Amino acid sequence: MKSHKYSDNQTLEKISGWAQELGFSDLAVADIESPKNLSLPIERYKNWIEQGLHGEMMYLKDTMIVRSKPDKLLKGVKRAIMVSMNYLPKDSTSDWIVKEINGLQKSEKANISVYARGKDYHRVMRKRLSKLAKKICLEIGSYGFRACVDSAPLLEVELAQKSGLGWRGKNTLLLKRNEGSFFFLGTLLTDMPLKITHGSSSNLCGSCTSCLDKCPTKAFVAPYVLDAKKCISYLTIENKGIIEEPLRHLIGNRVYGCDDCQLVCPWNKYAKLSTLEEFNVKNGLDDVSLINLFKWNEVQFMHNHVGSPILRIGYERWLRNIAIGLGNSANKKKEYGSVNNGAVSEIKKTLVTRLNENKPILRPHLDWAIAQCDK
Repeated sequence: MKSHKYSDNQTLEKISGWAQELGFSDLAVADIESPKNLSLPIERYKNWIEQGLHGEMMYLKDTMIVRSKPDKLLKGVKRAIMVSMNYLPKDSTSDWIVKEINGLQKSEKANISVYARGKDYHRVMRKRLSKLAKKICLEIGSYGFRACVDSAPLLEVELAQKSGLGWRGKNTLLLKRNEGSFFFLGTLLTDMPLKITHGSSSNLCGSCTSCLDKCPTKAFVAPYVLDAKKCISYLTIENKGIIEEPLRHLIGNRVYGCDDCQLVCPWNKYAKLSTLEEFNVKNGLDDVSLINLFKWNEVQFMHNHVGSPILRIGYERWLRNIAIGLGNSANKKKEYGSVNNGAVSEIKKTLVTRLNENKPILRPHLDWAIAQCDK
């Protein structure tokens, strides 16, 4: 075991302080040395996979063994340093939840999940976790580290819950009493024998089912169990092909992701603003029309989303999602008697401009959206 100049408590305090300087809002440490600590979560995870609730995300099935054996990610791993990072844009006002909910009612506007309006959190957090590891090595001692942000095969929420960082909500997200759930989770695996934290991670959801009741597609099979195939975040991001017709009406104007189950969570009244410029809104993505976004050509799409997580779905799926939004917008306009003011005609005119494009994924959604204008 390597020795260093600080006591266990001082070491943890030092690392927590450095983490806050790097923009992380909280830090806790989970024991990862013993595989048995993950045996029950892995069994639940395996059962979820066996039910086919992971949809087309085959990597979740293929990495099951690694998730149960974190030492495959870092030899000799002893601890998982769990961090959270708030992502609500710095300029968000106190009534931001009301504004977000109202935005979902404005059918002509594109709704993009709050986390995706700024820089890609994978890059932002991984870079800062690497800096934290270097700082520890410089100030305390040379240990092994591996920074993991979402993409590595880890049970992040389970580890965060184990560390005392928070508790798993019924919508499957980690919740924190003083911050809600509008934060990212990151992990720094290490062979450093850090003091383990246990914090207060009691489940405080009680009898509340707001998140389950609010889900537009009823994607929750039960509390804490999500059928990814119905989740709007999955449909607009992970689904690489045709979105089933019965689900299209339920997507509404959501173009990338969905925040509904978070917006209605009572704990999110305590959500904190980010301290980082990286999560500021880019390209007015918190207030932009579906029509304007649909008119972007591929060069504009690539340029405007530089450094954004939205790039991962590619241009055609981006158009697919917007087309669905436009079809739903046309339905809303007709419902409220806007046919005669040209709103529906403008939507159809915009959609028709792409009929001659060779985009096999877009085309059925385009035809469907045009049909909504003609009903």
